[in-house]
Amino acid sequence: MSAFLVLQAARFGDLVQSKRLIRTLEQRGRVHLGVDAGLASLARLLYPAAEVHGLRLHGRPDAAVLDENRAVFRQWRDMDFQAVYNCNFAGLTAAICRLFEAERVIGYRPARTATGGITRSAWARLAFRLSEQRAISPLNLVDFWAHFAPSPLAAELINPPAKPGGQGLGVVLAGRESRRSLPLPLLGKMLQTLFSLLGGPRIRLLGTAAEQPAARKLLRLLPTKVQEKVEDLSGKTDWPGLVQAVEGLDALVTPDTGIMHLGAHLGVPVLAFFLSSAWCHETGPYGRGHWVWQASRACAPCLESAPCPYQVACLDALHGEGFLRSLAAAVRPESRIKAAPPDGLQVWRSDLDALGGVLRLHSGRDEYARQRTVTRALLADTLHLQEVDAQNENALSTAPDAAKHADLADLRDWLYKDTDWMLPPGRYC
Repeated sequence: MSAFLVLQAARFGDLVQSKRLIRTLEQRGRVHLGVDAGLASLARLLYPAAEVHGLRLHGRPDAAVLDENRAVFRQWRDMDFQAVYNCNFAGLTAAICRLFEAERVIGYRPARTATGGITRSAWARLAFRLSEQRAISPLNLVDFWAHFAPSPLAAELINPPAKPGGQGLGVVLAGRESRRSLPLPLLGKMLQTLFSLLGGPRIRLLGTAAEQPAARKLLRLLPTKVQEKVEDLSGKTDWPGLVQAVEGLDALVTPDTGIMHLGAHLGVPVLAFFLSSAWCHETGPYGRGHWVWQASRACAPCLESAPCPYQVACLDALHGEGFLRSLAAAVRPESRIKAAPPDGLQVWRSDLDALGGVLRLHSGRDEYARQRTVTRALLADTLHLQEVDAQNENALSTAPDAAKHADLADLRDWLYKDTDWMLPPGRYC
């Protein structure tokens, strides 16, 4: 039986978003998964068919930690992996990949130069180029990693369609970066609205121990009848407990977080809010039937590492009745509430096509729709996908020929470079 190694040394959400790649490889052989030791137990829950190897990858290693890693490396060196998929553009994982023949490493491999560095495969170079114009990027991270492998498993087979499970409402208190999180007063108003719309469900507050003060503040903002239905689980769940808390929820309110991806993995309907540097076309919930509210200011998406010169003005559109009405229209579509979101906000519905995860605009204005559609068509052509998404095809066919060809030429020249074609036959990934 063929054996494959997937290196995913990043965070919780990245581990979940590796699902399409891992599931694809599981259809072709035995998958070995290298992750940070703190995520090993979660990896075993997510991917029970894989052999999970926990590595001490972060923090200052001592001798004992290094010995633990060496034991894993010795085991890997003796294994005949057909391919090694390095998902992280990081010196650490590139160094680990020196254990293997360079030709077997896909994604990111150590450069064969005196000065070191990292070499990207052609597909990785292409995706990095998309990051130069994030506003038009149409590629979900799940599909970026999935297409490291040729002919990945169909997107429909990855996450179940979103479906309420009868277990109430989940609320993720905060994201990893404060600018990407909802302020507590706004979150309190949203919860009161959702509590009424959903008939007074139980509410589970989710997060780490660091969010416990926020949970207490949020509770004080809620009416007594809502407080009585709230269970604060922040800092009180291990990985199995978190999966149990999320599984079967009727809806999950969240910023762009690992718990959001866990909810989509479990088929829980996600109500996601993307602000600041978070961009739903890159890391939105994967699968059919999720809702996303995306800040659409000219400055979005911004750089997470750069200070915001506008006092996080992308939050402005979430204040007021217009936003709450758009929330009601999404949660209770049978009510036929008509609500256009405020300026600076888009509402999207998640879907799938031949390339993978795609978002369909439900309301709001998307000035980059055409460029994103053309770019998606170019990516599909690059990957030799036979099926063409109907919406992409229609968008291209209804445009005037001159504009269509100009768009295609400009985007193709930007997206592809001559060096992209200087490759061995059949190895784009």
